[in-house]
Formats: sequence, structure tokens, C-alpha cells
Amino acid sequence: MKKEKIVAGEEIIAGKADNDTAEKTFTKAEVDELIRAEREQLGKKLAEAEKLAEMPADKRADYKRGQLEKQLAEREAAVAKRELMADAAEMLEARGLPKQLSLCLDYSGRENCEASIAAIGLAFENAVSASVNERLRGRTPKLTANDNRTDAFLDGLGM
Repeated sequence: MKKEKIVAGEEIIAGKADNDTAEKTFTKAEVDELIRAEREQLGKKLAEAEKLAEMPADKRADYKRGQLEKQLAEREAAVAKRELMADAAEMLEARGLPKQLSLCLDYSGRENCEASIAAIGLAFENAVSASVNERLRGRTPKLTANDNRTDAFLDGLGM
């Protein structure tokens, strides 16, 4: 269990727990924000509990069932998104693109994800091609005013 103590009224330093080796320092503003967020969350839970207490039993059961269905749908959506992210990483790898591009993809649906992979892949390939062409193009030699050299070959041809 952590022990906390107030230091100079401005910071709270969490002491070391039995298995903790690092100390965490909080400013008073951070502690106030944590307390405010916790109070807000508890207020929401209390309001929901009061609402449930006032409901008849059949409506309460319907409400709880709806909440469970909502939680299940959220979990299923999260699992589907993780699967889509894994598939997207494989698609990027199959196209020879860096996996870091997966951060730029649209995961709202499989079709959107595939379209964004195609668009990002095309943009990436165009950027790489342009960069390679720029490096291969090289530079033209600069002629200065002091260069009065003549080309012996051209002189021989009368040019």
C-alpha cells in the first residue's frame, strides 16, 4: 500500500510501496484535477444508481440488459478494430511498405482501411520515386566567367 505525504503544501510525493521502487511526484494542481475527475465519476454513478432505484423492476431489467448489450457491442468493436489493425499491418508488409504507416490508416471499416492503404501506398511510392530520381539526376557543371577552355574535339570539327 502506498503512503503519501504533503511536502511544502505544493507537492505530494508517493512513498515507496512494498514492490514499488520509483517515486511519483504530483503537484497540487494535478492532485486537484484527479480529485475532481474522481468526484465527477462518482457523481455519475450515484445519479445512475438513483435513477435505477426509482425505476420499476421490469424497466430496470430492460435498462440493465441494454447497458450489457452496449458494453458487448463496444467490446466487439474493439476486437474487430484490433483484427483490422493486424490485417492492415500484414497488407502493408505484403506491399513492401513500412509498418509505421499503419498509424495513418482509417480503421472505420475494412473497405476504408483498404482504400487508405492503397492511397498511402501510392503516395509513399511516388515520394520514394521522386527522391530517387532527384538523387540520380545529379548536377550540371557550373561554368564560370574564367572558364575560357575550348573543346579540342569541337575545334577539330570546326564548331
